[in-house]
Amino acid sequence: MTPVEPTYASHSAYHVLRSVNNIDYSVAPAGDAGDSAPASPVSWSQSNAVVFGRGNRVHYKNMADTEDVAQQLCKMTSSCGNLRLVRCGGQDQPNLVALATSNGWIQLWDIVSKKMVMNWKLKSVTSLCFGENMLTIGDEKGTLRHYDPRATDSTKLKEQLKKVTRHQGRILNGAWKEDGKFLATGDQNGLVLVWDARRPRVPLEVGEMVQRRRKMQHTGAVTALAWCPWQSKYLVTGDSTNECTGTIRVWDVNAVDDNATSSEWPTKIELDAQVTSLHFSPHIRELLSTHGPGKLPPAPTTPSTPITPIDDPFASVPIHTDAITSRISNSVVVHQFPTMRHVTNVMVAKKNVAGSVLSPNGHRIVFSVPEESQLKVWEVWGKFKAPKPPSLYETCAIR
Repeated sequence: MTPVEPTYASHSAYHVLRSVNNIDYSVAPAGDAGDSAPASPVSWSQSNAVVFGRGNRVHYKNMADTEDVAQQLCKMTSSCGNLRLVRCGGQDQPNLVALATSNGWIQLWDIVSKKMVMNWKLKSVTSLCFGENMLTIGDEKGTLRHYDPRATDSTKLKEQLKKVTRHQGRILNGAWKEDGKFLATGDQNGLVLVWDARRPRVPLEVGEMVQRRRKMQHTGAVTALAWCPWQSKYLVTGDSTNECTGTIRVWDVNAVDDNATSSEWPTKIELDAQVTSLHFSPHIRELLSTHGPGKLPPAPTTPSTPITPIDDPFASVPIHTDAITSRISNSVVVHQFPTMRHVTNVMVAKKNVAGSVLSPNGHRIVFSVPEESQLKVWEVWGKFKAPKPPSLYETCAIR
């Protein structure tokens, strides 16, 4: 029996995904041995500006105007160290941008006035994320610091600081839920923690049972986090291993017993390329992931049992004939959610896709490809078009 081909809505990435243009981009080289945190200095503001690095200079580009030329916001001095992270504020701070350097400096800038609002120094900064009136900073030793960016000076900012240490390694990622109630953080040891903003000292006990306690654990470093905007109980995480493989995991943060953790949908997908970012569409039930170069090719062998398309969702995707054999190397992959069925995938670069940022309206995405010195702008999801109700004439004609 011939399998039925799936159909996709007109605003699905299956129909929409395409390249738009590129923006020149570069990452400052790592300095001393202490400057080892992965750098991804690009973010997309709520006011629709992409803020990014060109070496130690920070630029921004108005994405609503296709003719707009990127303008310089500021330049990091040598005493500050190299630019490492850029994160734009949330809906409460649409014009605020946080910058972090390899020497531990944090600077807050207003991209409208082009003025620095505040700056202060920590020993290390390895992650930044904004929540509802909150800036959360992770460091090399696993400490989280929560600041209120509305503070009028650095003294008040530090007085209001909330600090907690539960991770045992470098924090690589943080993501607040859109409502500001929960925070997810991931570290280089593969541990994911979820925090309740009302009780920020102790993480929630969610995940799989490990030595009588619930735990969310990956094999590789946690390099991607995303909260589902339309099924708020789901957190999706991705990792990157030393073997250049990756895993996407789906967690139900509301589950409190073994029966609640069982799911009719997949909760784990193992891939042959690193997971470098994850995004949900706000318009359609789809999840996007980006991936690095993937595993080096194994010695050629002939499988004793053929792999069917049911076993391998990427069976229809051609394998590249060069040194990379991963079907999703340097690619963007789109999955239906929560079924995790493969929708489409496209190679977007020849080099490592280090990460990506989604536009505030969820229609476009920017892929970060430092080794090609490019930010690649793509259309990813279209606008939902509700079907038109039949006219009175058509209704009468039907009768």
